[in-house]
Amino acid sequence: MAKDMSFEAVMARNTEIMKKAIGIDYEDFEWEGIGFDYEKMMNETGYDLEEIEKIQKETGVGNTPILELRNLTKLARKFAPEGKGARIFIKDEASNPSGSFKARRAATSCYHAQRLGYKGVIAATSGNYGAAVASQAAMRGLKCIIVQECYDSRGIGQPEIVEKARKCEAYGAEVVQLTVGPELFYTFLVLLEETGYFNASLYTPFGIAGVETLGYELAMEFREKEGKDPDVVVVTNAGGGN
Repeated sequence: MAKDMSFEAVMARNTEIMKKAIGIDYEDFEWEGIGFDYEKMMNETGYDLEEIEKIQKETGVGNTPILELRNLTKLARKFAPEGKGARIFIKDEASNPSGSFKARRAATSCYHAQRLGYKGVIAATSGNYGAAVASQAAMRGLKCIIVQECYDSRGIGQPEIVEKARKCEAYGAEVVQLTVGPELFYTFLVLLEETGYFNASLYTPFGIAGVETLGYELAMEFREKEGKDPDVVVVTNAGGGN
């Protein structure tokens, strides 16, 4: 008997599909009510910091440079009260493969997929994470599918997302472009079930663990460069796994 691929049936198999696609059961970490044991999940399914650094180093991820922005420092001191005005530095995450800090998340996910014997990875994303997964999958010899929310309700593609699809394809990924809405998650689940690929989502413990090296590097590199911790760290945040 053919498997029921209706929207309702696939959504009903959501938990089963996710278990097979990532190798963990999130129900094991749920508390009664709406609580969730995040620390237990990370301890039981993640990697320690030293292991993550080693994994990322294998594909050229991390150890990005800290650069002083001298012109901005000069400008800040021009308008600051006398004796004030911060020295401004930046950690250049654009020097990661694929050009963003998302490579840190993708490196750990793709390594774990390869380690468990998956033949490929799938990620649903409209941003830089897709290129990061495609890049890391290529270096690990894994197939890659990126499910991208690209079109609005009129079927018009958003230019910046269309451009990011080209980047994913340049790294060898297949890109499936959809409208924003329920069809994206449905298609994501169908592809996971049909291919048997690994779920390389931003928000698995493997992806989460991958970004933790960024803060550690920042502190260690700044101590080596300046002999102390930075006074303030400014982090931009606009969603998208930032």
